[in-house]
Formats: sequence, C-alpha cells, structure tokens
Amino acid sequence: MIILDKSKAIFLLFLSLLLFLSFIFDEVFSNLLSPMGVRFFIVQTIFFTCSLSVPFGVMLLFAFFTGLTWDSIHMAIDVGSDVAFGYSIFLFFVTGSIMQGMAPFFSRGRWEAPIILVGVSTLIFFLIEWFLISFARAQFIFPDNFWRDIWVSVFFGMVVSPFFFYIILQISKLSGCPIVAVGGRTEDYQ
Repeated sequence: MIILDKSKAIFLLFLSLLLFLSFIFDEVFSNLLSPMGVRFFIVQTIFFTCSLSVPFGVMLLFAFFTGLTWDSIHMAIDVGSDVAFGYSIFLFFVTGSIMQGMAPFFSRGRWEAPIILVGVSTLIFFLIEWFLISFARAQFIFPDNFWRDIWVSVFFGMVVSPFFFYIILQISKLSGCPIVAVGGRTEDYQ
C-alpha cells in the first residue's frame, strides 16, 4: 500500500493542476503565435520540467495522462489520423524517462544540464513523432519549415524552462514537500 503524507499529496496535486493548465496555455499561445507561423509546445515543456521533480512511477502516471489528453485533443480534430490513438503516451514516456536521468542534478539545485535536456527531449519528442507519422504514411519526407519549427520549439522550451523550474520549486515550498537537497542531506521527494 502506498502512503503519501499530506505535503507530498498537495505537491502532486499542484503539479497535476500545472499540467492541466498547460493544455489551456498551449491553446492560448498557439492562437497568438500561429499568425507568425510559430508553434510553441508548452505542454511538453511543462511535462519535462515536472518529470524532474517526481519519482519514476509518478512520472509514468503523468506521461499516461498527459499523452492521453494530448491525443484526445489533437486526434479528435484530425479524424483521418496516420498514427494510432495513444502514440503520444509512448513519446511522453520515452522523453520523461530521459528527463528522469537529470533528476539528481535538479534535486541538488543545478539547472544547467536539465535546461539543455529540456531542449534535447523536445527535439527527440518531435523527431520520433515525425518518424512514426512518416512510417505510417510510408513517406519519409520533411514538411516545409520542419526544421525551423523544431528549433523554435527547442529554443522556446529551453528559454522558458527556468521559469517553470522556479514555479515547481515554489510549489514544493508552498506544499512543504522539499525536492531540493539542503546542506548535503538528501531531503528530496525521491
């Protein structure tokens, strides 16, 4: 039986709320930036930053629900989709697992490597997605502005991830669930 104390439960609830709000932010920013031909994927960025501050099992739950919601929103619009419903759960799982490798840096208060890995994970996410879609279509052709869109998403993800790291640290302080090691003692959530 898994027992969570009150501070951990509040922390996870706030992170879940942050992930939920990321879908709303994604729709708002996509409407604002689409006239400029830019798409910033804020859901992935927030998921990557949240996956650093939780244990592996919780990250798997976040990957499942984030991927399920992502597919529910985007595949309901695209009725004749080339990939199966639920493929993004796999993408979130793979990239979240990569981000889990940087959790020790994040728990020590070091953000340099996790910020770079947010960009790398964004790149991996979209390259795997392109490969799966291309494999389903049996045409390995890059769409127009493919690389520009990826690099803009990678750049924006790396630029805004410190802001989300700061928000997550503030949530941990607010909930009383420390995720950063203090004075050499390991007091983190993991």
